[in-house]
Amino acid sequence: MRRYGRIIILALGWVASGCGAAGQLWGQAGGYSVKVEKLELPKEINGAIASALAAEAVRVLDSKGQVLCEIWFRKSVPLAKSPSSPTAGYRDLAETTLLGVIRWVQPGSDYRKQKIKPGMYTLRLAYQPEDGDHMGTAPYTEFLLLCPVALDNKLSLFDTPKDLHELSAKATGSNHPAVFLLFPGKPVNQPEVRDHGTGHIVLHITLQAEQNGKTFALPVALTVIGHSAGA
Repeated sequence: MRRYGRIIILALGWVASGCGAAGQLWGQAGGYSVKVEKLELPKEINGAIASALAAEAVRVLDSKGQVLCEIWFRKSVPLAKSPSSPTAGYRDLAETTLLGVIRWVQPGSDYRKQKIKPGMYTLRLAYQPEDGDHMGTAPYTEFLLLCPVALDNKLSLFDTPKDLHELSAKATGSNHPAVFLLFPGKPVNQPEVRDHGTGHIVLHITLQAEQNGKTFALPVALTVIGHSAGA
């Protein structure tokens, strides 16, 4: 497996339906911090998607206290199958599931160093293709793909992962989707950033997921800054 350079990770570990005190600044590490605030949903977000999102946004701040991005997660994420424990994993979700919406306030870049312009994007689950082109390019095979909200206005799943890949490529203006690596996460009670060493700054959040009327914790760990050494 290839070695990876400096990576800053959003490890999302707070349940959207019970985020705690609005505007509270949580866990700081490496100069980065996170806030959860009640923010009005941007008008660009479609009604069906907007109704599924939490009223609170997770705001990631840089060392100067400036907002890097703001993320509205789903109130509850639907699972494709029941987990064997109270904690769900990425593979319990159907591919192309919508997890939330992100507003990039500052220019960003994805895991492949592709530039991401400030703006609004949906966040959908995707699995790395199992082919020779992608072997060894990432330590894990789950990603969130960005799609421009103006082009992704349905809450439902895509017909095929290929459809998602093609729409996501419009977020980068290239022939490759905008990919953000997911790391394994562990449940926590509130968002916090942790220094995991070797340049890894991790923010933890746990979302709520459900299947057949039962609820589960869904830890998410999303890379918001950082890239593959092979990019």
